[in-house]
Order: sequence, then C-alpha cells, then structure tokens
Amino acid sequence: MSVPKRLVKTVLERDQYECMIAGPRCLGVATEPDHRANRGMGGSTVLDKPHCLIAACGICNGDKTAATGAWRAELIERGVIVEKAATNRETALRCLYTPVVDRRGRLWFLLPGGTRVESTDPLF
Repeated sequence: MSVPKRLVKTVLERDQYECMIAGPRCLGVATEPDHRANRGMGGSTVLDKPHCLIAACGICNGDKTAATGAWRAELIERGVIVEKAATNRETALRCLYTPVVDRRGRLWFLLPGGTRVESTDPLF
C-alpha cells in the first residue's frame, strides 16, 4: 500500500523538498516520503500520518532501510528512524514526540496536521 498522493505532497512541501535523511550518497532533493518507523508488512495505515513521515530522496530512502552500526545510531538520534513500539498506534505516538534534526542541525517537531515547528529549546 502506498502513501496517498495528497499526503506525499503535504510531506514534501512541509520539508521544502529537502531530504531529511541526508545520508552519505544523498541527492539533496526529496522526491518521496519515508516512514520514520518501518511500517512492516501488511496494510496498516496507522503510520501514514504526517508526523510519521519525512521527505527523502530515493537513494537515502533505500539506504536507510539497510543502515547499521554508527550510521543507524545517528539516524535514531536525529529522529529519522523511530524504533517500533508494541503497536503501530504507540509507534505513531513515538513519532509525534520524537523531533527530527535536519541536515543543517535544526530541530523540528512534526505535527499531525502536516506542519512542523522548529524548536528553540536549548535542551535539544
């Protein structure tokens, strides 16, 4: 099951078509949404929410799936990867409360309605 086209547009526009993953082979320009938490097999759409998705280039989207070691740890620390909880609903809440750090080091909270808010909290 793919992400609805309207939601794809919302995520890409929200992230200003900038790849939020920013991996070593990054193209920079985002062309698709990426689930922060692996949706897994099956038809659940619980994780098809704006706060569970980030904009990504095709290369980073594929590379993130195979990320291991230090790079995976960095992606988790930056909120690009959100580890699964016991249920998809709990995982969606983790996405809501886990900010994303972009390639420039800015910290964003992704909101359910499809917007993002930059944090100015010095604790982050």
